[in-house]
Amino acid sequence: MRQESGATMDDFGAGGPSDGGAPLDVRVEVSGSRDAGFTTFVRESSAYLHRTAYLLCGDRHRAEELVQSTFERVYRTWARVRPGTETAYARQILVNLRIDGWRHGRRESFPGDEKIPVAPASDHAGHVVLRDELVRGLAQLPVNQRRVVVLRHLLDLPEAEVARELGIAVGTVKAANSRGLARLRDLLVAQAEVVEPVVVDEQAVLDRSRAALRRRRTGQVVGAACVVLLVVLGVLTRGPVPLPGIGPVVLPGGDLIAPLFDTGRPDLDPAGDTPVVCPDELPGPTPNRAPEAGEDVGPLTEPVVVDAADARPLSCYDVDAEPATPGYLDQSGVPVSANGEPLPEPRGLTNSGLLWQFGENRRTGSPSIVQNSWALGTSSSGTSLTSYQGATVTPTDLTVTGDRVVWSEYAAENTSPRVSFVRTLIDSRGSLTTVVDPLVTTDERLWLIATTEEHALWTAGPTADETHLYATTLDGDGTPVELAAGVTALAADDDEVVAAVLTPGAGGSGTTTIQLFDGLSGGDLTGTALLEVEHGPATEVADLAVSDDVVAWTVLATGADTGSGPESGAGALYVLDRAGDGDSVVRLPGGVVDDLRASDGLLSWTSRDPVSENPADISYLYRATASSSGYDGPDLARFPGGSVTASLAGDRIAWLEDAVTRQWLVEGVVVPVLERE
Repeated sequence: MRQESGATMDDFGAGGPSDGGAPLDVRVEVSGSRDAGFTTFVRESSAYLHRTAYLLCGDRHRAEELVQSTFERVYRTWARVRPGTETAYARQILVNLRIDGWRHGRRESFPGDEKIPVAPASDHAGHVVLRDELVRGLAQLPVNQRRVVVLRHLLDLPEAEVARELGIAVGTVKAANSRGLARLRDLLVAQAEVVEPVVVDEQAVLDRSRAALRRRRTGQVVGAACVVLLVVLGVLTRGPVPLPGIGPVVLPGGDLIAPLFDTGRPDLDPAGDTPVVCPDELPGPTPNRAPEAGEDVGPLTEPVVVDAADARPLSCYDVDAEPATPGYLDQSGVPVSANGEPLPEPRGLTNSGLLWQFGENRRTGSPSIVQNSWALGTSSSGTSLTSYQGATVTPTDLTVTGDRVVWSEYAAENTSPRVSFVRTLIDSRGSLTTVVDPLVTTDERLWLIATTEEHALWTAGPTADETHLYATTLDGDGTPVELAAGVTALAADDDEVVAAVLTPGAGGSGTTTIQLFDGLSGGDLTGTALLEVEHGPATEVADLAVSDDVVAWTVLATGADTGSGPESGAGALYVLDRAGDGDSVVRLPGGVVDDLRASDGLLSWTSRDPVSENPADISYLYRATASSSGYDGPDLARFPGGSVTASLAGDRIAWLEDAVTRQWLVEGVVVPVLERE
C-alpha cells in the first residue's frame, strides 16, 4: 500500500539481523571489473573515512593505518557488498577496528597542540584553532563518551544506529551523549573545520589490498592443509596403534582429534552456565538504612535507602527459570543461538513471553520487525519497515505494553523532507493485527515513545531538550493531540501514562513535575501532577516507570559532574509506593540506568558505570514494596552473569547474559511474593 507521503509497506517474511538502515537510493557507478569499482570507491570515500578515523583516534598516522586496514577488509568481500551500502559498510568496519584498539590498549595517547597535523594554508589560523579545540576536547572525554559523540554528531548517525555499531543500549548512548556534549560545551566554539582531506593514491591502496588478500589466502591454504593433515592423522591413529616391541600406543594425532569426535560443542552446553542460585533457605532481605543527614530523598516521605552494592544474587526463590537458550558470538561479534539466529534483546518482552526486535526479511532482505517465541523455539516476521522515497528507514526505538508493540522510524538522510514515523501492531494468540499505514508521519525527530493498550505516545522536536509530548489512538483513526512540552522521560502501563515535565529555574536549576495522564480515553488531556522534583543544573529526571503499585524515576547527572553523592541526587532511583507507605531510594554506583520497567510492586533495570574504562552491565530485580518482597521493606537482587541486560513484563522476566565467548538468553516467570515458611 502506498500513502500520500510516498511511504510503502513491504510484505511479511522471516526475520534476521538488520542491515542498519543504510540508504538504498545512493547510486554508485561501478565499472566492468572488480578492481575498477573498488578504486572508484576508494577515491570517493577516502576523505570521509580519514576524517572519521582521525576524530576517533586523534592521530593522523594511526588514522591512515585504520583506513588502510578498512580498505583491505572491504576489498576481501567487495563482490558481496550491496550497491549503495559501501560507505556504511566501510564505516562499520572502521569503527569496529577502532573499538578493538580501545579494548586492547591500556590508555589513549592524544597529540598536544604542537603535534596536531595542520595542512599548509594561506590564512586558516582561525579554523586551525577551532579544530585544535575540538580534538583537545574529544581527547578529554572518556572513551565511551568520545566514540558516541563522534558517531552521533560528527557523523550524524541516529542514536539507534550508534547503539548497533557500538554494541550498547540506546539508553546508554543517550546518557553518554548527554554527558559528552555537556563536557565539550565549555571547551568548543560554535563551529570547527574538519581535518583537511588527505590525498590518496587509489592504485597504491588497491595494490596493498591485493597483497593483503594474497597473504590472507596463503595463510588460509596453509592452515587448511594443516587441519586436513591433522584430521587424517587423527582418524588413522585415533585408537591405540600396536608398535613392535612397544605395544599399543595412542599417537599425538589421536589425542588431538579425539575431542572433536567425542564431545559436543562446549560453548553450547547449557548445564550450569546460567547460575540462578538456589540456596537451601530463602535469602534474607537486602539491607536498608535510614537516610543520612542531608541526604537527598526528593519528595518521598520517610523512605528507606538501599545501596546497589548490597544486592544479593538472584535465586530460584525469585524466578522460575525456563530452559536457557545457549549461544555464542559469531564472526561479526553478534550473539547468536546454535542455529545461527540472533539472540534477541529482552527489551521487547511481552506479557505472554514473546520477544520483539528489529530484524531482516530473509526473502527480500529488507529490514522488518521480528517476533520470537524462544519458549517454543520459533521466530517469524511481523511486518516490514517503511520504504520512503525509495529508501528504507532506520528503526530508532521500540516499546511494548501487554501484547501491543509500538516502534519509531527515521527516514534516510538523503530524503526530503526527512520525516519520522510511528508504527504499531498487536499479537493476539498468534494472530497479527497490523495498522499498515503509519500512525504518525512528522517532519520532526522522535525521541521517546510509549504505549498503553489504546494509545501511542511520543515526544518530538528539533533536539532532545526541545520536545512536545503527543498521543494518538492505536486504531489509526485518531488525530494526534499535544499533552505537554519539555518532557525528559516517559513511561506507560496498560491504562496510565507518566511524563517528566521540566520547568527551568534560575541559575540553571529546574523543577520536574511527574505528570500522570489516566483519562486519555475519556478525552482528559490535562493530566494530574503527582509530585515535583527539584534538582540542580547538572541533573535531570532521566527515566520513568509506572504500575498500579509504584511510580519510579531516576535523577542522574547530565553534565561534567558525574558524581552520585547525596548532595546532587545523581545516580539514584526513587520509588513512590502508591499502595502503602513504603517509599524507597536505591543508590546506584554508576548513575546510568537503561530500560527501567515496572510491574505491580516489581522493578527491573540495567545499570552501567559511564566513567569506567571497561564498563560492565549489571541488571537488577527490585521488590520495591512489602507486598512483593514478603518482608517489612524492599529487597534487591542482582541477575547472574558478567554483562547482562534484563526486562520485565507482567509476570514474565527475560535476561541476556554476556560471558564474552558464551551468550545465554533466559526466560522465566517471576515469583510474585517471596514466601516465607
